[in-house]
Formats: sequence, C-alpha cells, structure tokens
Amino acid sequence: MSVQIIKSNFYIPRLPRDVGGQARCGQHQAVQKLFCEDDFSPLCVSCLLSQEHEGHRVYPLEESAETCKGQLQKALSQAWAKAREAHMLLEQERERRLRCRREAATLKWVILPEYIKTHLVCTEDQQQDLLDKEKRRNVKRLWTSEARISKYVQSLRKLIEELDKTLEQPLVEMLLAGRSTLERSRELLLRCPEPVALRWTLCGTTGMRELLLAFQSHIILDPGTAHSNLSISGDLKSMRLASHWWDLLDNQQEEVECLLCVLGAQSFTSGSHYWEVEVGNKTEWEVSICTGPGNNHPWGCALPLLLGIFLQYERVHLSFYNVTQGCLIYAFPLVTFQGPLRPFFSLGLLQEENQPSPLTICPLSPHP
Repeated sequence: MSVQIIKSNFYIPRLPRDVGGQARCGQHQAVQKLFCEDDFSPLCVSCLLSQEHEGHRVYPLEESAETCKGQLQKALSQAWAKAREAHMLLEQERERRLRCRREAATLKWVILPEYIKTHLVCTEDQQQDLLDKEKRRNVKRLWTSEARISKYVQSLRKLIEELDKTLEQPLVEMLLAGRSTLERSRELLLRCPEPVALRWTLCGTTGMRELLLAFQSHIILDPGTAHSNLSISGDLKSMRLASHWWDLLDNQQEEVECLLCVLGAQSFTSGSHYWEVEVGNKTEWEVSICTGPGNNHPWGCALPLLLGIFLQYERVHLSFYNVTQGCLIYAFPLVTFQGPLRPFFSLGLLQEENQPSPLTICPLSPHP
C-alpha cells in the first residue's frame, strides 16, 4: 500500500502513547512509521508532509520491511542453490584433475602409438615431449579453475552469513542494511563459473576427438538382436520403443525385468575402433561392447551428452569420452577379451520411473 502525499485530505494517524522500542525521528521526535523508497530512509508523518519528500514513493514501514524481507529470503535461497551448484562444480574439477593423469596414460600407451602407425607426423620422442607439456598445462588449468571456483564458494558462504544476519535485525536496521546486501547478492549470483576447457594438441591434431576420429568405424544396429519392443530405424542407426512405454508396462509380467537392448551388426577381433552415440537427456541408458550372451561390459550414466566409445582389441582397452567437452569420462580396468566383440546399446530397463527416448549412432565424421 503506497501512501500518497495529498495535503488537502491527508489523514494523520494518532500515535499510540506506548511506542515501545520503535525508532523516533531526530528532527520531529515522532515515531517513524513510514519508509521512503527513493531516499531509502524511515520517516515520521511530519517528514512526509515536508517538501523534501514530495512525490516520493513512501510506504508503511512494516510493508517495506516485509517486501525487503521477502527479497532477502529469496536471495538467501538462491545463494544456497548457487553454493550447492558451485560446490558440485568444484568437486567435478578436482575429479577431472585426478582423471587428467589417467587420460594422459591412455594417450601415451594406447591412442597415440596407434595413431602414429598410420599418421607419420611425429616421432615417439616428440610425442612424449608434447604429451608431457600438455599434461602439465592441463593440470595447471585445472588447479587455476579449482582456485577460482573455491574463491567463489567462499564468497557465497560470506553472502549467506550476511543475509542471515540482516534478516535477524530489527525492521529499520534490516531495511537500511538490506539494500546494500541485496545489491551485492545480485552481483555475485549473476556470476556463473564454468569448467575449464582442456586441450590435447598432439601430433598435429587440435584435440582428443580429432585423434579418436582416426579410428572411427561404421556401426549399424542388428535388428535380429533387438528386443521385441524396440523399433529400429530404416538406416539402422537409431532405436526407440515400438509403442508407448505405459502400454508395455501394463502388459509386462510382474517382477520381470525387461532390458531394452540391441547389438551392433559389426564384430571386432583386432585393431582400434571408435564410434559415437547421441544419448540426449535420457535418465537411463547403456552402451558398451558384448562378447556373447550374458557376458557384456555395459556402461551408462544419467548425463545428457554425445558419447564416444574407443576400443583397442590387442591392448584390451575400452574407454568412454564426453565428445562435447572433449575429455575422458571412464576407462575400464584391464579386462580379458575373448572372441569377437560387438557394440552393445540399451535404453535401460523398462520401469515406471524410466521413460526411454531414442538412442542414435552418429554418422561418420570427416577424417582429420
């Protein structure tokens, strides 16, 4: 409710005799029951009638305090959410720093030796020197990113403490302190720390994916191995449910798990192979290799991403990459491959909480 300054019919409320701990105006010695949003100061009725505040936005003090309190509480909620988000990002960067060494080892012992066999662009000594330099640069970038995000987390913690203290203050003090606190919170909450981008500029390539694309294989789905409730696209590159998932649930026998999977048509007994899969924003999926019925090595997670899979048969190596960020996600410990290996794809288990959406093998990209 805004108090309009109309001197001809302005109603001056009678002040109670017992005003308790309410603040009084230093000039008029009257209780300050109003608040000027333009000058950001408490007023008494006499102050309101002066020309100094004519045309200003003036509200009852309690109303302004409630508005300010709501804004502070909203900022506090946003600060907590931002702090949780930043803390998760900080943990991810720490994990990436640890994973960077594993990524360098994969490059050193698996990918680069295979790449150099067909791309005579550098010697083994040059490869090792470049790899060591890139690893040091990437680790340094991640340390710097961790420090930047950690500083941001500390700033958010201080803001949360300040917001809490401001909300505990009496009305007038809360109003006076709230403005500057809210301004600082808006500035801080607008910042969005991003994960650092890593580079593996090796053997004349511009990144990890360019190296991996040298081993890309043509992969299509084998309809003969598809679950009966799956529909395979005409180009054999995409899989989806053949009907609505809730209809399938209704017809599914109790306590019978239904794995919606299909194998790739290709099989591998040697060499290096790489393919990419678009998994979008699915909540559950699995992609990997299969060595035979009941003997597969699936891998999946709940991330919206473009996923790359790299297989080196002789070195018994299988790893997964976030193609968008160009980084290693996971590499299996050494496993024994026996017999032909086939790509494995699954939309996950058919369950009420899982609503599968299409999974697509990406077309071949131009060679580097």
